[in-house]
Amino acid sequence: MLKKSTLREIRHTLGRFVAILAIVALGVGFFSGLKVTRESMVSTADEFLSTHKLYDYELASSLGYDKDSVASVTKTDGVRTAEGSISKDIIVTSRDKAERVFKALSITKKTNLLKLSSGRMPKADNECVVDSRFFKKSAIGDYVTLSSSNTSDDKSAFKYRKYKIVGLVTSPLYLNYERGTSSLGSGSIKAFFYINKGGFDLDYYTEIYVLLDNDSVIYSDAYKDAIKDAKPAMKAAAAAATAQRRSDLIDTAKSKLAKQNIKYNKSYDKYVSSKESTYAKLNSALTKIENGEAQIKSNKAKLSRNYKTLTQSKSKIEAGLKTISEKQAQLEANRQYMTDAEYQAAKAQLDQQESSLKSQLKKVESGLIQVKNGEKKLAVSASTLQASRAEYNSGKAKADSQFAKAKAQLDKGRKALNRAENKIEKISAGKSYALTRSINIGYVSFENDSQIVDGVAKVFPLFFFLVAALVCMTTMTRMIDEERTQIGVFKALGYSNRAVLGKYMFYSGSAAIIGAVSGFFIGCYLFPEVIWKAYGMMYNFSGTINYTVNWILFAISMLVAILCSMGATWLSCSSDFTVAPAQLIRPKSPKSGKRILLERIGFLWNRIGFLYKVSLRNIFRYKKRFFMMVLGISGCTALLIAGFGINDTVKNIAVFQYSEIMKYDYSVTFDANMTAARQADFKAYMKDDANSIYFVNESSVDLDSGSKTSAVSLITADGRGFGDFVDLHDGSTSIKYPSKGKAVVCRKLHKQYGVDVGDKVTLRQGSKKMTVTVSAICENFVNNYVYINDETYEEGFGKAPAQKTAYVSVAAPGSDSSGTEVVAGSGASNTAVHASAAHCDDYKYAGGTNINQDMQNRVDNMMSSLNAVIILVILSAGALAFIVLYNLTNINITERIREIATIEVLGFYPREISAYVYRENFFLTGISALVGIPLGKWLLDFVISQINVDLVYFDVRITFLSYIWSVLLTFVFAIIVAAVMYKKITNISMTESLKSIE
Repeated sequence: MLKKSTLREIRHTLGRFVAILAIVALGVGFFSGLKVTRESMVSTADEFLSTHKLYDYELASSLGYDKDSVASVTKTDGVRTAEGSISKDIIVTSRDKAERVFKALSITKKTNLLKLSSGRMPKADNECVVDSRFFKKSAIGDYVTLSSSNTSDDKSAFKYRKYKIVGLVTSPLYLNYERGTSSLGSGSIKAFFYINKGGFDLDYYTEIYVLLDNDSVIYSDAYKDAIKDAKPAMKAAAAAATAQRRSDLIDTAKSKLAKQNIKYNKSYDKYVSSKESTYAKLNSALTKIENGEAQIKSNKAKLSRNYKTLTQSKSKIEAGLKTISEKQAQLEANRQYMTDAEYQAAKAQLDQQESSLKSQLKKVESGLIQVKNGEKKLAVSASTLQASRAEYNSGKAKADSQFAKAKAQLDKGRKALNRAENKIEKISAGKSYALTRSINIGYVSFENDSQIVDGVAKVFPLFFFLVAALVCMTTMTRMIDEERTQIGVFKALGYSNRAVLGKYMFYSGSAAIIGAVSGFFIGCYLFPEVIWKAYGMMYNFSGTINYTVNWILFAISMLVAILCSMGATWLSCSSDFTVAPAQLIRPKSPKSGKRILLERIGFLWNRIGFLYKVSLRNIFRYKKRFFMMVLGISGCTALLIAGFGINDTVKNIAVFQYSEIMKYDYSVTFDANMTAARQADFKAYMKDDANSIYFVNESSVDLDSGSKTSAVSLITADGRGFGDFVDLHDGSTSIKYPSKGKAVVCRKLHKQYGVDVGDKVTLRQGSKKMTVTVSAICENFVNNYVYINDETYEEGFGKAPAQKTAYVSVAAPGSDSSGTEVVAGSGASNTAVHASAAHCDDYKYAGGTNINQDMQNRVDNMMSSLNAVIILVILSAGALAFIVLYNLTNINITERIREIATIEVLGFYPREISAYVYRENFFLTGISALVGIPLGKWLLDFVISQINVDLVYFDVRITFLSYIWSVLLTFVFAIIVAAVMYKKITNISMTESLKSIE
C-alpha cells in the first residue's frame, strides 16, 4: 500500500517532484560542470601538447647554434631530446598581392610537431605548409612569395624566392590566434609557414628546442617545479653551447683566415717574383737600347768627324786642282818661253800632281759616300732604337699599371684580412637565453583563461549549490508539513515510523538521486562543451574537449543532494513521529494573526486597501516561509548581480591600463646604457617618428613584505614629466612621483600581500637590497609595478640606474594623426605607431619594442573569452531563479488551497484571486531583490578575490545598469512563474478544497 501511495504521490505531485529533481540537477550540474571545466580544458591542452611535443625550454643565442651545440644540449642531465630549429620573419606576398609579415620556421621531427589539417607535408625544399587559421584549403597549390621589399640580408636567409603551398597545419607553438610581433612591416605577424631546413640558406640554427624528461600535466605544480629545477642546467647548457659556438666560430674564422693568408702570401710572392722578372727584362732591354743609342751617337760623331775631314780634304784637293789648273794655264801661256823639255817636265809634274789630287779626290768622294751611307744606316738604327724605346716605355707603363693594380688589390686584401682578424678578435661572448613556455603567448593565455574559469568555479557553483539545496530543503520540509494528516493516517493504520519515513525518503531521495546523477553527467558534459566552443574562437588546436569525470566531486554532489533532500525529510518526519496519530490527523491550528510594525504607523496603514493589508499580514505571519523565499530568491538575484559584475570588472581592464594609466604608445629596450649623448642621438634619430621620448630604468626585483615575496617590475625615473607618459592615480586622486626613500606600489601588491601606505618594504636585486617606505598605492591592472626615483635607486643599490628603457609617444597628447583608426596612448594611428616602432627597431642600440595597442588587444581578447562563462553563469542563475520561484510559488499555492478556495467562494474573480496570491509573491520578490543587491556585491567581491591571474589585477567594478538588469530579470522570472501558475489557481475546486478534514 505504501508503495502505491508513494507512486501515486509522485504522480499527483509530479510538478513538485520534477521541480525538486530539476533544482537538484541544476545545482549539481552547475557545481560539477564548472568545477571540472578547467580540468577538462587543461587535459585537452595537455594531450595536444604532449602528442605534438611542445618544447619545455627554448634556448636562444645571439650567435646561433650548430649541430655540435644541439648534441651538447642533448647530453644535459634531465633532457629527453633537443632539436635545432630555424625561424625568420619575412615580408611575403600571396594571392591577393598584399604584403604581410609571416614567420618562417623549419620543420622539426622531434619537437613542436605539426598537425596536418589538409594537404600533405613538404617533400621538396621549395614547398611549404601554411597556417590553417589564416589560409583556406583553396590556398593549396598557390605560392608564398618573398617580397622584393625585403632587405638583401633577409632574402639571403632563404634558398628560394617562392614556396609552393602543399598543406595547411596547426602548430603547438601557436595555441591561439596570436602570431607575435615583428620589426618588419606593420609590426604584426599575420601567419606562419613551415619549410624544410634545406629551404633556408643558413648554416646555423636560430634556436634549440628542448624536451625534458618529465611527463607532468601542464600548469601543474609538479610541472612548474620540474621547469624551475631544470632552469640552472638549461641556463648553463645555453651558455656552454653559446661559448662553444663562439669558439667554433673563432676557430672556423681563423682557419679560413689562415687559408686566405696563405693564398695572399702566394699571390704576394707571385707578384714580387713577376715584378722582379718583368722589370729585369725591361731593364735589360733598356740597357740594350741605351747602348745602341750610345753607339749610334758615337758613330754619328765619328761620321761627322770623317765627313768634316773629307770635306776639308776635298776642298784642299779642289783648291790644289784649281792651283794646278792655273799653273797649267800659266804653263801653256809660258810655253813659248820654255823649252819642250822644261815644258814637258813641268807639264808632267803638273799632270802627276793633278792625277794624284784627282785620285785623292775620288777617295774623298768615296769616303763621303760611305759617310752618307753610314748616316743612313745610323738613321735606320736610330729609328729601330726609337721604336724599341717606345715599346719599352709602353711595356714599362703597362707593367707599372698592372703591378700598381696588383699591389692595390693585394693591399686591399691585406686590409680585408686585417679587418677579418680584428673582427675575429672582437667576436663577443654572445648572449644566451633559456626560455620556458612562459614566453609563448598562446600557452600563457590558455593558462590565464583556465585560471579565470577555475576562479569563477571556486565560489559560484558552491553558492549556487547552496541556494538550490536550501530551496530543496524548504520544499521537502513544507511537503512533510502538508502531508501531516496522511502521516497520521498511516500511523493509525499500524505502519511503523520507519515504513512511513521510507515513503517520504524514497520520494525525496529518488528526486535528489535522479537529479544529482543526471545533473552531474549533463553538467560535466554541457558546461565544458559550451565553454570550450566559446574558447574555440581563440584556441583552434582541438575541436573537441576531453570530458573528465571527477568521482570525488560526484560523491560530494550526491552526498550533499541526498543530505539536503532526505535529511530535511528525516528531520521533518522525526518531529511528527513524536505526536499521536489522532493529533497528526487533525490539521495544525493556523497561526494567530499579529499586528505588524506598519499597523502602528496609522497615517500609512489607514490608507492601505483591505486586500493589501491582508497580503502584508500574511507575509509577516508565516516567518519561515518569508525567510525561505527571501533567501532563495535573493540568492538568485545575487548570482545574477555577480555574473553581470564579473563582466563589468573584466571587460575594460585593457582600456583602463592602456588608456587611463599608460599614455605612451610603445616602449623600447636598449642593449646599452643610454647615456646623455646616446639619448640625444636616439632623439635625433627618431625626430620624424616620435613626438616625445622618456628614458627610465626598468628592472626585475623581488619585493619582500613580512614573510611574503613577490617578483615585481621596478621603474626608476627622475619623475619630471613622468606624468605625461604614466598617470599614477588612485581613483580620481592623482599621485605624485615618489621622493627619495619612498615608493609607489600597485594595488595588486596591496591586496595580495597586504602592502599599505606607510609600510616599509625591501627591494632585492641579486645580493643587493634596500628598504623603502610606501608613499602611495596606485591603480594598475596589468603587471606589478613599483616606482622609485633615481636618488633612491643609487643610494639603495650603490650605483646609478642604467637607463635602458624608453617610453615613446608618436603623436602629441590629445592629437589624432590619422583622423581614423586611433589607438590608446598618444592618439596616433595604429599604422603610425607600428611604423615608428619598426623604425625604432633599426636603431643601433635598440633591443626590441613593445607596442601598447598590441598588448591591449591581447588582454582584451583574453578577457573576452570569459564572456561564455559569464553568459553561462547568468543563464544558470536565471534558470535557478525560475525554478526557485516556481517551486516556492507552487508550495505557497498548495499550502493555501483552502484559503484561495474561500476567497473564490466569497465571489472574487479569477484575476482578483491570482492578484491576491501573487501580490505577496511580488512583494517578497522585491524584498528578496533588495536583499540580493548587497549579497550579490559581497559574492562578486569574493569571486573576484578568487580569480588569480598572473600579473593581472581585477578591480571590482559594477555598473548601476547591472543592478537594474539583475533586479528586472528577477521580476521577469517571477512574472513568468505567475503566468505558468495562473491555470493552477483558476482550476482549484472550491468543494474539494473546503471539505472538512474531520
